[in-house]
Amino acid sequence: MSKILFIYNPISGKGLIKGKLSYIIENLSELGTVTVLPTKSKGDATRFVISNMNNFDMIVCSGGDGTLNEVTTGYMSVEAQLRKPCAYIPAGTVNDFATSLGISKNITKCVDAIPNSMLFPYDIGEFNGRYFNYIAGFGAFTEVAYSTPQNIKNILGKLAYFLEGIKQLSKIKSIHINITANNITIENNFIYGMICNTFSVGGLLKINERSVELDDGKFEAIFVKSPTNPIDLQETINDLLTGKTESKHLVYIRDSNFTINSDSAIAWTLDGEFGGETSTAVITNHARAIAFLKPQIEE
Repeated sequence: MSKILFIYNPISGKGLIKGKLSYIIENLSELGTVTVLPTKSKGDATRFVISNMNNFDMIVCSGGDGTLNEVTTGYMSVEAQLRKPCAYIPAGTVNDFATSLGISKNITKCVDAIPNSMLFPYDIGEFNGRYFNYIAGFGAFTEVAYSTPQNIKNILGKLAYFLEGIKQLSKIKSIHINITANNITIENNFIYGMICNTFSVGGLLKINERSVELDDGKFEAIFVKSPTNPIDLQETINDLLTGKTESKHLVYIRDSNFTINSDSAIAWTLDGEFGGETSTAVITNHARAIAFLKPQIEE
């Protein structure tokens, strides 16, 4: 019989996971013996994965993007040939990763789909030695994800991000950076940048799905030029919301490796968590690094 490790964050999202624990465990038990480990502090999920990878046939994790990021960090700390399949039950506020993989954000539907899911080898990003699932970003609004208090996110959901974003409007500033990718260097002033492997960011910003492959070893990167007037700003917002990458206001690049240099240290976010401040970011794609369970019929 299979051995399954279930790692969950009890405070992710609106705490809905607590009311679904019995359903999750009962259904996972039909697949094998289940061991349950709730996270209590930052870094728990990473430690759980590293210390238990050899003891289980599959790891199931539930929480928000931050919890998934910790699980991913644990996986990437283990040799590739030893990594077991991973199933994700989204229980966060936005859950961009789940959207990209077609995983239902309804916990019951998600759990019901696990037995008939297929393995999907997903690309993982590395940022100056740290790992991320779907986005490394800097500039305007990137602080919103990690500066919004958890209790407010639990109550208001996506609206909490919007309200926090409004507060950040006055802080938007232009950043002079050099981007090296595809054997060329681009230099300009930007207010926002993201290197990602996803179809959407924050549930709002869209990327043309026809140009995104989650297992091709390449990132989709979008850098937003500094608007010079209100009309430029409005056009930029429209292009971002509609996924128009061929825009005079944006720089769009597809590549496996990026080096980004800025005149001074800038703050980054990795999967919605604070990624530190640096003036040099080296970003690498680890192709098909983790096999996630993906529903055969996408939500």
